[in-house]
Amino acid sequence: MTFPDHIKRIIFLHGVGSSGAAMEPLADQLGLAGDMHFPDGPQAFDMGPGRQWFSVRGVTEANRPARVEEALPAFIRIVEGFGDPGASMLVGFSQGSIMAMHAAAAGMPAAGIIALSGRLAGPVSVRTEWPPISLLHGTADPVMPPDIARASEAWLRAAGAQPKLQLFDGLGHAVDDRVIAAIRLSVQDA
Repeated sequence: MTFPDHIKRIIFLHGVGSSGAAMEPLADQLGLAGDMHFPDGPQAFDMGPGRQWFSVRGVTEANRPARVEEALPAFIRIVEGFGDPGASMLVGFSQGSIMAMHAAAAGMPAAGIIALSGRLAGPVSVRTEWPPISLLHGTADPVMPPDIARASEAWLRAAGAQPKLQLFDGLGHAVDDRVIAAIRLSVQDA
C-alpha cells in the first residue's frame, strides 16, 4: 500500500519505556511502501530500559498537562527534523499519541494523526485548523481505560477538531489485526 499523494512520510511514535525500533514491526504489518521514520523519545526512561517523551514517575491527572507542555519543544524538533510536519502522518502508540495530539493542539501541522491506545492530557485550546485524527482504542485497556479515549474525543471536538473514535471490543493496551486494518483505512482517508 502506498501513501496518498499529500503524505510524504509516516512517523511512528513509541510509548513510554519503548523505542522507535519497537514500532518497526507495526510498519511491517501495515505493508506500507514509502518514507517511514521511527525516532526514539529524547529522554532515557527513568523507570527502566527504553526511552520516553516525558516522565511518568509520579504522574497525576493534575501534573500531566505540564509535563506534556514541557516535552513539546523537543518533540516538535524531532518531527520537524524529518521534513515538513504538514506532509507527515503521525502514528503514535500510548505516550507517542499523547505527544502527537498535543503538538497538533499547539499548532504544529500534520497530514494526520493516528492515536493508538492514547489520550489527551486534558482539554486543549480551540483551533480553526486540525488534521484528521483517528483514535483507535481497546475496550479492555487497563493502562488508558476507554473512558479517557472518550473524554479525549470530546475535548478535541470542543476544540474544533473532528476526531474519529473507534473502540475494539476486548482489546487491551495493544494493537491487533482489527487495529491494523483501521490504521490502513485512516492513512488512506487522511
